[in-house]
Amino acid sequence: MQSPAIARCSDSAQKRASLRSIFRATMLATAALLCAIIPASAQTVTNIYNFAGNGVSGSTPWYVTLVQGTNGNLYGTTYDGGVSSVGTVFSVSTTGSEKIVYSFKTTGNDGNNPTGGLTLGTDGNFYGITQQGGTKANGTLFKMTPTGTLTILHNFNSFVDGAFPWGPPILASDGNFYGTTSGGGINGRGVVYKMTSSGTLTKIYQFDVTHGYSPIAPPTQGTDGFLYIPVAQGGAYYCGTIIQLSTSGVINNTYSFPCGPGGSFPIGPLVQASDGNFYSTTQDGGTNGEGVIYQVTPGLAVTVLHSFGANFGDGTFPGAGLLLATDGNYYGSTSDGGAYGDGTLFNTSTSGTYTSLYSFNNTANLSQMSPLAPPVQATNGILYGVTEFGGPSNDGTVYSLDMGLSPFVNMALFTAKVGNTVTILGTHLTGTSRVEFNGVAANFKVISDSHLIATVPTGATTGPIQVITPRAILQSRKNFVVKH
Repeated sequence: MQSPAIARCSDSAQKRASLRSIFRATMLATAALLCAIIPASAQTVTNIYNFAGNGVSGSTPWYVTLVQGTNGNLYGTTYDGGVSSVGTVFSVSTTGSEKIVYSFKTTGNDGNNPTGGLTLGTDGNFYGITQQGGTKANGTLFKMTPTGTLTILHNFNSFVDGAFPWGPPILASDGNFYGTTSGGGINGRGVVYKMTSSGTLTKIYQFDVTHGYSPIAPPTQGTDGFLYIPVAQGGAYYCGTIIQLSTSGVINNTYSFPCGPGGSFPIGPLVQASDGNFYSTTQDGGTNGEGVIYQVTPGLAVTVLHSFGANFGDGTFPGAGLLLATDGNYYGSTSDGGAYGDGTLFNTSTSGTYTSLYSFNNTANLSQMSPLAPPVQATNGILYGVTEFGGPSNDGTVYSLDMGLSPFVNMALFTAKVGNTVTILGTHLTGTSRVEFNGVAANFKVISDSHLIATVPTGATTGPIQVITPRAILQSRKNFVVKH
């Protein structure tokens, strides 16, 4: 059994089918480009790499948000391309030097067609999924070293433990990974699973029509410990849901999207802000039927902050969720719309102040088009993302967006106990003179210019990490939680 593929079209004058085509028989209607639209305010967007779609390059990064490794490079996946044309794991430097780290194979029981990108573990390795392939042809979970040694941790087995995952699992505060599959399980509606770092997988929840089914988004763990999961379909109005789930698999609360102006078809994960609320997008719904940005409280009260397509030249059909950057704003992309019909980049404040930042334009030098997921912010402060199409071969691109944000330090997991050793990622760390956990000095060792290790010191409390280097004082992206 194969999961249906998203229809693709290289003609930028025709609106391509959205991810809804996976679940629905109808496609998005053809629409002419609005060539007279005034472009959004210019931002510093640079195309740093073009995928070539052959044995030495991947093709079609699908719903991928990049992740930074301990070596400072950015890592991601492509759905196609590589030596067997069934996908790759790639790395790209912040200056655009790219290489295939792993090519998936059609021989043996290798996974095929990875989607969604990768998750960085506390061990410095990456964890991801393939949507297909494996011993049961239902997809796989894998671990990969930064140099490309790949280990299949689990082969999904349809009705037993799920099938066709769409995104990598998240790393939770208990040290386990949690993820979703869009299909499989007892009734074929999808599952939530827990996986240990050694690859032992347990199905903890089975989706159903009432609470939502066919999840695309991975979970997000809130500061309260619950897993929050947008679910693409089902619910009271059949327009998708959000579930609040314990790590043992017990539902605590559910919200049903009301369709129409209230949004529908949520496929992007939630991201929690310092105000305690979560933010994300739906691909459909809103006052114009072209997607929304929404806020949801821990109690699952939802407020629509922006309906796409409301303004002439606005983006339409937002990608899979949002990035919370260090300036406190959320950044995201739309796969369509904008001044040239090729998608946009935007940001929004937590109060809903929306700004269109950039319109992609594939007619200009065969540049980028159709970003399907939000960018990531690297520790140099610059945002980096991928587009599904565009470039000389129309196989996708990697771009950078410079908003003038300062460098910072980051971690795979912002929680540990006193005495634990943690890995901190940054830029220009050589010569670091001091590391503090909420003001308490820690023992540390610089491993390279892009990462160091530190021991959570006695007396440390929850708060920011500060790293003092010869160039700058670097603050952590968010507060570090000291477990007791």
